[in-house]
Amino acid sequence: MARTKRSRIPDLGRPEITELEFGRTTHRVAAVEPMDVDGVRTMTFGTIAWGIVAIALLPFWGNLQDQGRTWWLWTAIAGLGLGLMGIEYCKRRRDALQQATEASTATEDLPPEAVTPAPAPAPAPKTVSPKKQDSIQPADPAPVAEQAAPTPTERPVGRRRRN
Repeated sequence: MARTKRSRIPDLGRPEITELEFGRTTHRVAAVEPMDVDGVRTMTFGTIAWGIVAIALLPFWGNLQDQGRTWWLWTAIAGLGLGLMGIEYCKRRRDALQQATEASTATEDLPPEAVTPAPAPAPAPKTVSPKKQDSIQPADPAPVAEQAAPTPTERPVGRRRRN
């Protein structure tokens, strides 16, 4: 009798796995949603870590000076300072993202007639001096039609070439 091996891990709530081929390699990729991380918690944790290191090095100031390693303390202090600036940056970014999502949900609630964008102003006509009018030749319509809309291309699949 042939027995089928059952997985010890249940498949409850697992995302579907797809396989992607890049050149000779095959990668298995799960379709999962990205984490909603704004970076404030990460920056706070790193800043606290640099602060603890700076405080821990303070009692050893004399030993660090004797061995020529005071840069350890200055590195920790710089990490603390840059971390404080990073926390502020991440907070401002988080607030701006929240305002953007609130604004987009507010426009989704409005009827489509109220959300129509204002028309762009027409460009001003170019003035050409009379001397240059004689030298200007009419443009060939064929090249303009070729440049009208570039066709979208897919990303190349395979290995990158190294220069």
